[in-house]
Amino acid sequence: MKILLKLLGRAGDLADTQPVIALFLAGALLAVFLTSILRKKSPAEPNPSLLWTLYHQAQRMLWAVMLISFLAAALCLLRPYLHQTLATFEREHGRITEANYNAVQTIWGAEQTQGDLAMDMYYEEEVTERIESEDLTKPAVLRKKIVRHEITSNPFLSDRHEVTLRQNPRKKGSAYYDGYETNCRFTWKLKNPADRDLKSVLVFPLPAAGAMYDAITATLNGRDVLAQMQLKDAALRLEYDLKANEPLDLAISFTSRGMSYWYFQTKDSQETRDLVLTLNLPDLAKAKLNYPGGCMTPTEIKTTPGGCVLTYRLNHAISNKGMGISLPTLPQPGETTRAVLDHIETGWLFIFAMLVLGLTLAGIDHAVLFSILFGTAIACIYGLLGDLSDLLFGFWGTAILVVLPLLLLLTWLVRRAVPGVAGNLAALQMLLYGLIYPSLAGLDSDRESLYFNICVIAFLAMAAWQLLLYLNTVPKPEPNPVASTT
Repeated sequence: MKILLKLLGRAGDLADTQPVIALFLAGALLAVFLTSILRKKSPAEPNPSLLWTLYHQAQRMLWAVMLISFLAAALCLLRPYLHQTLATFEREHGRITEANYNAVQTIWGAEQTQGDLAMDMYYEEEVTERIESEDLTKPAVLRKKIVRHEITSNPFLSDRHEVTLRQNPRKKGSAYYDGYETNCRFTWKLKNPADRDLKSVLVFPLPAAGAMYDAITATLNGRDVLAQMQLKDAALRLEYDLKANEPLDLAISFTSRGMSYWYFQTKDSQETRDLVLTLNLPDLAKAKLNYPGGCMTPTEIKTTPGGCVLTYRLNHAISNKGMGISLPTLPQPGETTRAVLDHIETGWLFIFAMLVLGLTLAGIDHAVLFSILFGTAIACIYGLLGDLSDLLFGFWGTAILVVLPLLLLLTWLVRRAVPGVAGNLAALQMLLYGLIYPSLAGLDSDRESLYFNICVIAFLAMAAWQLLLYLNTVPKPEPNPVASTT
């Protein structure tokens, strides 16, 4: 009972994930059941009694149930084998995990979001506060305090930023992760907007907390001010006393490294007057450009040998959009083999249903046994594809030297087992479902549904043709002479 419930559970899972193929398999099993129940009685058999007829019908029923059980058991055993083949290959080739990704971030560097420079300006004034006493006979109390006046005017005149980003993939486990190295230089022209001396705090946020920054330089009006800066809350802070209407030229440069994307966030609280960001991508072609979410498109894209240069220009703009680049997905080891193995289960189910239905309708002796043997052999061939792809020049080497010859051998055996046109069509279908469909669906995932529907139509056409052929060859029952006399 437990085994039966397990088989029903597997059947329900298949019906949920692959309803069309589940219908084909159900039709194939029904054909096996009906042909076993309704097989022609031997001519040598005498007219049986009622008891003898019931015995033979029960014997046929039991035999049909046993055949269906053997087929269902083979199906339930070989499908997990195909799952295991794919899972083993994915575990050993290009398996991207969150744990490995976090480990690479810790070692190499995280995604970088570069914020813009912020400048707080203020002046302090000492004022005297007079506090009157409730008792009029007592004198008022005078108290001095410092009042801070914030300056909200925009001190930024222009921004010129240059960033060079080069890809540097990192490997962890069996997969590659999209790392990069940056060389950044940010320059600003500012001016004290007030006609009086002010105090100011320049705050330059670093793009990622805990990242590595090398070759840092910071100059103000041509003077090195890095030693005067403080590192606080993942930002460089510089306190500077401004003269009235004093202009400032600030430049900060460094090299760093990160992963996945680089992003520059513009100021959204004040006007961006004159900003030019040049993002140089020497090893990223224009066709592979991709932008992070919330990122504006470049003002200009210039192609270079092997890469491109993105230029962003803003003038008298107010926006919270960013500027940046997302690195393309890296090709992983064994990616082609994994893509094909991802579709072998569907192709194998087509083959199994075709063998069971085709051999049964063709009247082949021991059709169930042949179907199980051929299905097991094809599943083992797929296992060899995953095991040998690293030894025989990848997917194509294994497909040409191992998979194709073995499939051709099986198609030859099918043609020998099923004579005539039916055998030729069954052999062609075996190549279609076993080699052509997984390869096309894996290498051209955008048209996966098209290839699947073509296989469905081919299966239906073959099944309809064999069913008509079977019905035309089945002899009609002879009339009962006793009933006709009566």
